[in-house]
Amino acid sequence: MTITQPSPVVADEPVISHGDDEIELISPDSLTAELVGRYTFLPVNGAAFVMQVMHPVIGDVVGKYSVFRTDPMGRAVRSIDSVMRWVYGGQEAIEEGKRLRRMHQPLQMRNAEGKHISALNPEAYQWVIGTAFPTSVAAAPLVLGREFTSAEEEEVYRDNVRIAKIVQVPMKGFPQTIEEFTPYFDNMIDNVLVAHPTALELVRQMQTAPRLDRAVPKPMVRFANTVARYASVPAQKLNYLTTVGVMDPRIREILGITWTDGEQRELERIHTAIRAAYRVLPERLTYFPLAYHARRQHDQIMKMKAREGSGAAYKVAGAAH
Repeated sequence: MTITQPSPVVADEPVISHGDDEIELISPDSLTAELVGRYTFLPVNGAAFVMQVMHPVIGDVVGKYSVFRTDPMGRAVRSIDSVMRWVYGGQEAIEEGKRLRRMHQPLQMRNAEGKHISALNPEAYQWVIGTAFPTSVAAAPLVLGREFTSAEEEEVYRDNVRIAKIVQVPMKGFPQTIEEFTPYFDNMIDNVLVAHPTALELVRQMQTAPRLDRAVPKPMVRFANTVARYASVPAQKLNYLTTVGVMDPRIREILGITWTDGEQRELERIHTAIRAAYRVLPERLTYFPLAYHARRQHDQIMKMKAREGSGAAYKVAGAAH
């Protein structure tokens, strides 16, 4: 495998790549909003994160600066908070995108070869969002019970480009269509991604019970960690199987992860049960709070707009036309 060395961010690389007028927000009633808001999106997001740190620049920067080792739960919560704002935050999505770019600007270092690298490396920053589409497509049969239609794939990809602009991804070289994305994705797998130590550490972490040292009072730490070790087994299994199961087989091969027919069947059984639960449980229990309220607000506004059409002024105007 040939590994290309990503070029560092030059000094004048703009932090803000898109003006507010260039950015389109994600509709709360879109397929993207329906899927991202579910709690079952968490392990799919985990798969994308593992793929992201397989990029040498991201793996190095995350390995040095991220707190995923010392505060994995906190990091996960903050990550999902950010994603929720991209999709459901309205104008806050734009501000969150700017915040992310500014936050990542100081994350610079020299890698093992002595090369200067930065979290704002354009190729690396693009790849962060690039991982969302293949994981979403691969997860559709688990989350929906079927594959996306061609029209749905196009819709999800258009939203992926919208999110890229929301989080200020430079567009030069970023695929704008699925037809452009396929060779881009193949090239990343064949020529860029590696079995980075940070990615391998993340996969191992998924199979380890979370420690609650920083989440509970000191006198309760030992007891809480013991409870977590046993109580987290079902969630760990769901997280690991979904994360690995939605990866492209070539990604698993790079990481040296085996995937058996038995694991695939177990993954499908788990998600079949989850889909059955989603059909009977209220959305308030199955969606992240911001997603739930944003979708409900949008529904109410749409109903208000529908009622407007029955007003006398609209009837008179319609007759006049």
